[in-house]
Amino acid sequence: MRYKYKVMELGPEVVDPKTNDTHVEVMEPKEMEAMSLKKLRRKLDPNKKYHIEYRNKKDNYISANVSGLRRD
Repeated sequence: MRYKYKVMELGPEVVDPKTNDTHVEVMEPKEMEAMSLKKLRRKLDPNKKYHIEYRNKKDNYISANVSGLRRD
């Protein structure tokens, strides 16, 4: 496997009624390996949202919110 991804599942959005601020609870991170972000997304549940962190081939830090890909 080429890349190691830190994958965190995002919980539901919670709205504070007093201040109208929204925040999302983040679950425990887990390490996953894949050859590309596209192949990693195939492994994830399409009904959930995830926060992913990794370093690309040019050693740039990437942080993204994604969901899994649907298989037709």
